[in-house]
Amino acid sequence: MATPKSVFAHHIVGNTYAYTPSDWANDINLAKAAGIDAFALNIAAHTDYNNAQLDQAYDAAESAGFKLFLSFDYAAQGPWSPSAVITLLQKYAGSPAQFKVNGASFVSTFEGPDNSDDWRAIRAAVPIFFLPDWTSQGPDGFRKSKLDVVDGAFSWDAWPEGATNKTAESDKAWKAALGSKAYMMPISPWFYTNLPDKNWVWRGDDMWHSRWQQVLDVQPDFVE
Repeated sequence: MATPKSVFAHHIVGNTYAYTPSDWANDINLAKAAGIDAFALNIAAHTDYNNAQLDQAYDAAESAGFKLFLSFDYAAQGPWSPSAVITLLQKYAGSPAQFKVNGASFVSTFEGPDNSDDWRAIRAAVPIFFLPDWTSQGPDGFRKSKLDVVDGAFSWDAWPEGATNKTAESDKAWKAALGSKAYMMPISPWFYTNLPDKNWVWRGDDMWHSRWQQVLDVQPDFVE
């Protein structure tokens, strides 16, 4: 029998400025019913409601027996300062809702490879299991310059480009580049945005079926 592996849902805290505790409880109950193991809480720097919403999220997760971890977004509003990252990681490290691997807080990012050296000081300050999304580096670039500061990697390459079907080749390239380190594979049924500075929709078709089939083939350590 295969060993169970954890599946996470990407939850953008930037969309939760009006959330109440009951909103968090509802999201968590829906996730639990779907078999989701934890939320990856995407947080942008310099956002004044981060602290209030994170507190509500962790309170709701503790009450529901659910898990969470922080995913620091370095693209939305610029890079995070190491001290701000350390403060948040230390704040929630003791929460029973904090998702951990071998006693260390699981943590990820959305991009931020130019700030990769910051994570040496962060690791020295708080125990972490670190799987960043530095997809812009590509598997080879990541392998050549980033492996010594991470415990693995998360790829954002979850959708087909144009009329080309999405395959698992990029996932296999990431796994090969990481060697014995952990790989978190992305899966999503669709991806769209409608904002003043960007407006697109990426083809989904049968992605929700085909990507799960690819997950079974690739056998990543985690899925988000």
